[in-house]
Amino acid sequence: MAEVRRRGPSPIRGIHHITGLVGSAANDLRFYRDVLGLRLIKKTCNQENPTSGWHFFFGDRLGSPGTIMTNIILEGVPMPKTVEGRGSITDVSYSVSPGSLDYWRERLTAAGCACSDRPARFGDPVLHFRDFDGISSELVGCEDTRMPELADLPDEHQIRGFHHATLAPRIPELTVQFLVGVLGFEVVATEGSRTRLAVGGNEPGKLIDVVERRDGPWGRHGLGGLHHIALTVDSVGDMEKWTRILAGAGLIVTGARDRGWFHSTYFTVPGGINMELSNLDPGWTVDEEIDSLGRILSLPKHLEAHRTAIEAALPAVEF
Repeated sequence: MAEVRRRGPSPIRGIHHITGLVGSAANDLRFYRDVLGLRLIKKTCNQENPTSGWHFFFGDRLGSPGTIMTNIILEGVPMPKTVEGRGSITDVSYSVSPGSLDYWRERLTAAGCACSDRPARFGDPVLHFRDFDGISSELVGCEDTRMPELADLPDEHQIRGFHHATLAPRIPELTVQFLVGVLGFEVVATEGSRTRLAVGGNEPGKLIDVVERRDGPWGRHGLGGLHHIALTVDSVGDMEKWTRILAGAGLIVTGARDRGWFHSTYFTVPGGINMELSNLDPGWTVDEEIDSLGRILSLPKHLEAHRTAIEAALPAVEF
C-alpha cells in the first residue's frame, strides 16, 4: 500500500467495544461469561428496536474500554448468517499471556469449540475459534500489562481485553488512508497482505489490522458476525467535533445518541466497515453499583417509560 500521512495526534484512545450479531441469549451468556470468563456488565435491550431482543455487554470487572464485547441478540428473528467477505470485520482478537494458548485450547475444546493454530502474527502465536453462534475469534499470546480482575479463572490465563480486530475492506487502500489521514491512526507494521494500525498507543486494545482480499465474496451482515467497532473519545464535545470532521470528509454521520452509560456516533468508513465513536460518561455505575453490574435490566432514561412492554417482549433467559 502507498504511504499515507498522519493528520497529527489523535484524540482517539483505542477500541471502546466491538459488537456482534447472534441468535441465542442463553448461548451468548454461556460462552462469554462461563467459557471466556468475562463479566456480564450490562444487560439491556436493542435500543434501536427495544422489543426485538436482548443486548449484552461483557468485559473486565470495571467494564474498561478495550475489554467490552457486546452482542445484539436477535432470537427468533429471520436473519441469514453472516458472510465474512470483502467489506466486513472478519475477526475479533483477544489478548492472553504468551503461555496460555494450551490452557485455552483445552478449555475451548471441552466447551465444544473447534480450535486451530494460525500462523504467528507479528511474532505472536494465534489460536482461532468461534463462539457458539459462529463469531470468528482469536486469542493472541502477547505481552500485556492490563490486569482484568476477573473471577473463576487463574490470573495467568485470564483474557485481558482485546488485542486487535481484523478488517477486510472492499478497497483496503482507501480504508488505510482514511484511518491514518482522518482518524489519526499510525501504520506500525506490515506483514504480507496485513497492515497493522494503532491509535492512542501501540499496545493491545489499540490496534486494527487491515487485510487485502482481492477475490472472494462481498461481506454481508448477519447472525454470527461482527457488526461494528467502537473507538473511545473523551467527551460528547469531542464527538461533535468529529461529526463535523467526518461529515466534511464526505461521510454520513449520526448525531450523538445517548445509550445511558455512554454516547454513540456511527459512520461507515471508505471500504465498507461500520465504526462508532463512544465516550466514557456517565459510565456503567450510573444505574448499578460496581459490585452488582449486570443484575438488572438496564435502560436509558428515554426508554424507562416503556420498561413493562420491553420486559414482556424480551425472550426468557436464566441468568
